[in-house]
Amino acid sequence: MKLRTDTIGHFENPTEDNIFDAVIYAGEGARESDLVKLMTDEDHFISIWIGQQSAGHTLILRTGHWKNECTEKLSSERVVDLMVKYLHGDFLEFKKIQWKRPFDQIFLDNLNKLINGGKLH
Repeated sequence: MKLRTDTIGHFENPTEDNIFDAVIYAGEGARESDLVKLMTDEDHFISIWIGQQSAGHTLILRTGHWKNECTEKLSSERVVDLMVKYLHGDFLEFKKIQWKRPFDQIFLDNLNKLINGGKLH
């Protein structure tokens, strides 16, 4: 497992403390476009774009070619909890979350259908 962050650096074998520090750092002046990504590889990860702490974070889950975004903004504490569960292979909580396809994925899906003569969403 790897932790890639724009906030505190990169870790090849992250700990729960590394995850906590990467997400909570947002309260210390991180930019809204900063990324925190916990990954097994480039096609399997959970990530957040740090948002305004008071507004919450956008959670993204990618498994293979499927990329989904949580329908609601999550608190830093909730994100840390989910990332720690992901770190330990506990995916039960992820089934309880409402997911949607992010705009960029819908755009690419429609572009692909247009090229291949299908109907758009």
